[in-house]
Amino acid sequence: MYGISSSVNRLLARAIVGLTLVASQAFAVDLVPDALGDFLREEADPISPEQPDLFDEFGFEEGQSGTYRTPDGRRLEVEAYRFQDATGSLAAYQWIRPAGGDFVPYGERAVQKGRTTVIHFGNFAVRMIGDEAFGEHIEAMLSFLPRVALQAEPPVLKYVPEQDLIPFSGRYVLGPESLTSVAPEVPPSVAAFRYGTEAQFVRYESAAGELRMILFYYPSPQIARGQLEEFEALPDVLVKRSGPLLAAVLSPPTADAAERLLSRVRYVAEITVTHRTVGRHEDLATLIIDIVIFCALLALLMTVGGGIVAGSRILARRFWPNSVLAPSESDTMVRLDLEVRPGGRGPR
Repeated sequence: MYGISSSVNRLLARAIVGLTLVASQAFAVDLVPDALGDFLREEADPISPEQPDLFDEFGFEEGQSGTYRTPDGRRLEVEAYRFQDATGSLAAYQWIRPAGGDFVPYGERAVQKGRTTVIHFGNFAVRMIGDEAFGEHIEAMLSFLPRVALQAEPPVLKYVPEQDLIPFSGRYVLGPESLTSVAPEVPPSVAAFRYGTEAQFVRYESAAGELRMILFYYPSPQIARGQLEEFEALPDVLVKRSGPLLAAVLSPPTADAAERLLSRVRYVAEITVTHRTVGRHEDLATLIIDIVIFCALLALLMTVGGGIVAGSRILARRFWPNSVLAPSESDTMVRLDLEVRPGGRGPR
């Protein structure tokens, strides 16, 4: 009996798994559209990223590739990658975008080089290879992406110095995998990603040679101060702290060039001043005026309501004596006979 029951349980488990897969495929939503203007989709398949460990660190959820063709033979391939949040998709965008090229007005940011266009939009990174579709069709595709999550760009990007920056050199860092790829001089334990640390790696031109800098953003200045000593202990690394920022120049050609670059990193705290607004109920004069107005309105409503009731009963008595609104014959004023009896003995 035990063997039969276990076999039945296994069959039931397989059936449930099969039904779950069928249901998930039935309700699955494509990441790529059926058409892009004249480009009609021929096939769509799930895809995995070229660097799976790196994309997993960025919060990769799923990807899909679609092949499109127009009646006149033009061909386009679209790859859509969805991430848990917009920060992860921004990191992926910076890692897969082509070096060089031109910035194009698609999504939140986009780069086009030759027949390749890479777009960042919300928690999506989209890459298109082949003949270009019209811009309005691309924007329509982005607007219909499923489960788009828009959010403000990471704050560390506001503090990256622009002077002498090498274009397209930025790489966003969210964990040990991406850190090791661009800055092997910094151990992940020193970067302390356990605090939710994020960083931007960039390269700069200088008279002494190329400079590599990674700018870390910590949740608070206290955490950044605590990590400063560990950064200063690293060989051939110059570091500077400014608020919650830690800027590290890696293996600089000269210390002077590194110092000049670090001097451009300045954290400016944003302070929002809120002014308290006094409510109407907190002003005594305004409160008294409101009470008087309310009482006047209440008296007006009572007068109007009484006039409406009395007028309706008078009209009903004259024109519709048998209606519900008409007063009955017995509906008269009650009088008390309080006349004094003869002899002064009170009411009769």
